[in-house]
Amino acid sequence: MPVGGAEDFALGVYPHLAPEVDARFVCLRSLDILGEESAAKGIPVKLLPLFLSKRMSPVSIWRFSRWLRQEGIDVLHTQTYHAHIFGSAAAQLAGIPVVIHQQKTLERLSWRKEVLFGWCLRRSKKIIALSERTSADIAERFRIESSRIAVVPNAIDEQTFRPVADKRAVRRALGLCEDGFLFGTVASLHGVKNHRAILEALVSAQGARAVFVGDGVERSNLERFAVDQGLSDRVHFAGRQRPVAPWFQALDAFILPSVWEGQPLALLQAVSCGLPILVSRIEGNTAVVGERHPGLFDPADITALAALMKSAIADPSSYLAKEAEVSTCRSAAGQLKKIYAEVR
Repeated sequence: MPVGGAEDFALGVYPHLAPEVDARFVCLRSLDILGEESAAKGIPVKLLPLFLSKRMSPVSIWRFSRWLRQEGIDVLHTQTYHAHIFGSAAAQLAGIPVVIHQQKTLERLSWRKEVLFGWCLRRSKKIIALSERTSADIAERFRIESSRIAVVPNAIDEQTFRPVADKRAVRRALGLCEDGFLFGTVASLHGVKNHRAILEALVSAQGARAVFVGDGVERSNLERFAVDQGLSDRVHFAGRQRPVAPWFQALDAFILPSVWEGQPLALLQAVSCGLPILVSRIEGNTAVVGERHPGLFDPADITALAALMKSAIADPSSYLAKEAEVSTCRSAAGQLKKIYAEVR
């Protein structure tokens, strides 16, 4: 259970589930940071390290199916690709329904993954998609009846992710510089997130600073590039942070220059915190802020991003995501309750 949108969605919805929904979380590889954090809080998280690699294991699938039967599980809800594969096979052996939660837009898959994913979808009792667009894509591509697909958008806890009156106090508590305009992003430091675009644009956006919250394989490369560009005193790599809400509340504007997204939870959290938004013009982002949002840019256009950053410094209110609709964890929990009752 690493830090990620699917995991944050599940943990955010958990407290709002109806009393009759006895939800348990199962980690099939390791607890990781969120699993350990959740277990410490008394959330029912079970570690079943049956799938330590991504390879199919008939013995592990059988063991998982036996655990499902022993625990009296009524519905299995899977949220990531490999969990779909292993979970669908185990649920079929256990004779229980599975709900496939597609937490991303429908990307291109290798022929092998395409076949396996199609097998999972066709054997699921219900499919959850993040948007109407993804729902339509699944129905068309895999010839699934639309009635079997429910749309449940990503959701946030609006009591946690909200604007604050004193950003300077928040920055002080986080050890950040209190002065100047602070851009920021919250995402894993991987190539698909396109963090380098922020650094390149920051070179010409004089007077601005940026904080990167998250960790990943690109961190050392990004840190080296920041040093080479003379940005060391204007950039802060914060690494993984929990809780993450204060890091949003410390920002003057949020940037997400990804080349691909599903429906980014960090973007929804930033909108809920009342931040000006600068995001790449890709499906996952425009589904949140709308096609007419003034802060959209091509992820490869550094000049456009730099110009938007300068404009946002001068007039931040122009980049508020006024058309964005953010679903709450409470409403998502209600939708899940109905789905579980339907498939059980």
